[in-house]
Amino acid sequence: MRSSHKYFAALLAASLAAASHARQPDGRWKLRVADEHGRARVEATIRFTQEDAKSCIGGDWKRVVVDHVGAADEAFFPLAQALAYETKEGRLTLGRTWLCDGYLFMNGPLAPAAAEGSYYSLGLGGRKPLGSFTLNKAD
Repeated sequence: MRSSHKYFAALLAASLAAASHARQPDGRWKLRVADEHGRARVEATIRFTQEDAKSCIGGDWKRVVVDHVGAADEAFFPLAQALAYETKEGRLTLGRTWLCDGYLFMNGPLAPAAAEGSYYSLGLGGRKPLGSFTLNKAD
């Protein structure tokens, strides 16, 4: 009986480790950021790293690398600035974290090969919707 408990515990631990790893994005991803009218304003290929990122907001933020820019609107979403991401409870948050109270975030559920959700600013004035985003695995 005791060995079956050990087997179950080991199986559960392996399942949890696999589930937590599956929530970490890896490889190259195609990012599209649209305004509130659905018009694409930013398109790029990005990579998620495991390197710590500079942040003024709490969390376990990791660095994002921009590999290729297809369309850019730096005033709408700054691809040329440092970007970071965090995954928590099956959700991805991606954006600018180093400018205190000048955060630009994308947030949505993370699937193995895609993510989509809202794009917004966050600061002392509260949360302001700016549009939406989609991410698709490029590899």
